Amino acid sequence: MAKVQTQKVDKNTRYRMIGDFYDIVTHLKSKNEVVGFFMGLLTSSEALMLARRIQIAQMILSKKSYESIREELGVGHSTITNIARWLYGKNEHFHEQIQNHMKRKSRRNKKESEEGRYYDSILDRYPGHRILKDILGL
Repeated sequence: MAKVQTQKVDKNTRYRMIGDFYDIVTHLKSKNEVVGFFMGLLTSSEALMLARRIQIAQMILSKKSYESIREELGVGHSTITNIARWLYGKNEHFHEQIQNHMKRKSRRNKKESEEGRYYDSILDRYPGHRILKDILGL
């Protein structure tokens, strides 16, 4: 996809086009609809670029250094700086959404790891069965 020079598009036209885009996105009802919409709209490269911006934001919020982010993701300092400005700038919604996503992801990972530890064996599932496991040395 060719890069659009925003200054060459009339301000009212830009506003209307972007408004149409946001209207469509906000009316998507399920994760499947969102995924399907963006898979059809974006190339894999464009989707990866957007996902990388979100990953950079998560790493910044996790207090990773710009240098470690740069090395791990292969992005430039200017990209990281732009994401940090975006993250801590006027748009608190971006910061809030990234933090909320990180919390949901952390809860999901914690739940999965607890379930994995707790139910390593069928004998772990019920307290009475754990005694059998201890007696048998399993």
